[in-house]
Amino acid sequence: MSATGDKSHIKNANAAAKDAGHNNFSAFLLSYGLKIWNEEDFEEGKAILRGMGYNIN
Repeated sequence: MSATGDKSHIKNANAAAKDAGHNNFSAFLLSYGLKIWNEEDFEEGKAILRGMGYNIN
């Protein structure tokens, strides 16, 4: 996890998921009951990461 607390420099979903303690973005989605192949779930996962302070597009 980010030592400084500032996560805005992390812009990649996979890097953000790893920083949040998951192996990858897919594992992050699964931990929230979301599916990587579902576009709405994929976007919801990115929104969750943005809510956690990551600068995900």
